[in-house]
Parts: sequence; C-alpha cells; structure tokens
Amino acid sequence: MEIPTRADIPETDKWDLTHLFADVSKWQEDFAWLQREYPKLEQWKARVGESAQTLAGLLEFEKALEQKMERVYHYASLQVAEDSTNNEYLARIGQVQNLITKIGETAAFVVPEILAINDERFGEFLAEPALKDWGIKLHKIRRMGRHVLSVPEERLLALSNVALNGYDDTFSQLTDVDMKFGVLADETGREQALSQSSFSSFLVKRDPKLRKRAFHQFYAEFRDHQYTLAAALAGKLSLAGTVLLVSGGNVDPARYRELVA
Repeated sequence: MEIPTRADIPETDKWDLTHLFADVSKWQEDFAWLQREYPKLEQWKARVGESAQTLAGLLEFEKALEQKMERVYHYASLQVAEDSTNNEYLARIGQVQNLITKIGETAAFVVPEILAINDERFGEFLAEPALKDWGIKLHKIRRMGRHVLSVPEERLLALSNVALNGYDDTFSQLTDVDMKFGVLADETGREQALSQSSFSSFLVKRDPKLRKRAFHQFYAEFRDHQYTLAAALAGKLSLAGTVLLVSGGNVDPARYRELVA
C-alpha cells in the first residue's frame, strides 16, 4: 500500500487555508507590504526612550508587523506541512524565513533601548495614557532584561536565525520525505504503509508482536541514516555554540566586528 499523495486526499479532509488568505495572490500582497513597511522601524532607532508617545508609536507599528507576519508565516508553513515535496511551497517558506530574519535584524535595537530607559523615567512613561495597553508587555521586557544583549549582539542573533533553523529543516525533509519505512500487515492481514503519521497507530494495536515489528521497522530506517542525522545535530550544536560564544563577547573585538558587519 502506497502512502497517498496530497492530490489523493479528499478536499473534506484538508484544512481550509482560505481563512488566512483567499488565494496566493492575497498572500503575496501581504508579503510585499511587509517588505515595504519593515524598514520604517529605523525611524525609531536611538529614539525609543524619547517619550511615552514615541515608544507607543513604535509598539503599535511592531504590532502591525507582527500580525501580518503571523498570517504570512502560518499560511506558508501550513502549506509545507501539507506537502513537503512541493517546490513552490518550499520556496515560499524560504522567502518568509529570510524576511523574518531581516525584520529581526532591523528591530534588534528595540528591546535594548527599552531597557536603557532608567527606572524613574520608565515609571513616568507607564503613567501616560499612550502606554495604558502596553504595561504587561513592557514589564515583561524589563523583567527579562538580564538575558538581553547589546544591539550588535542582538543583531547577530537575529541574523543567525535561518542558519540555525536550517538544520531543523534538513531533519524534517529527511525524516518526513526522504525516509521510507515500508509497509506492515495489520491484525486483519491488510497491508498498511508505515510512516511518521501511521507509526503511533501501530503502537496502540492490541497485538504485541505487531507493535514490536512496527517499532523495530520504524527505527531501523533511522539507524540506516544515523550518520547523516548525527552530522546535522553536530552542525547545529556547533553553530549554536559559535553564536553564543561570539554574542558573549569572548572573541577578539576586531573579529567580532567582522562577524556583525
């Protein structure tokens, strides 16, 4: 028994993405809006602590960006979840990931500048009507202050987003698309495809021998790719360690400036 393709699935069993966007052209419109609008974040750079009104304006603009980003990202990611072999879907999620990285890099100054506002002035800001809806968010930012780095370091972390996530994407494509787990005969003798989706259903069968066969057959495929999986994990850990080392400032300052330039 073959695993059905997306085209083989009845429309009634698929989720309806039109609740997010009526069609791809509407998604492209919002994507273009984000590309056009996010550079405007720069107008608040070095001005976040200027006044409560300035801070409120920044927070409202960030909110508008985040709302668009959430819809754009979820539409693209859900399409990839539908079919991880579709090149159009893969290209679209890649576009979104790159855009999110650019937005994160541009917005790297925001939290450090909020933290730079002294406590007395911050208290005065919160008393202003302009920030009446932002108290919880701002208190959370201040509470997490000891975990926030400088602007160049936060920019570096934002730029590492795609590189760090690349290993997760590789793992997903390998295990969800390229790996083939074969078929198993269920308790009625009917052959069923073993996959990431069906594996759990085999583990709850009443027949212990069937459960055992499913377990060993499933993880035998992982064992056959153990070196590729280990290399991907080692690469991600190595990259993450490098980013943390650099962001902690434990490198030559000249080299650090080259990395964040």
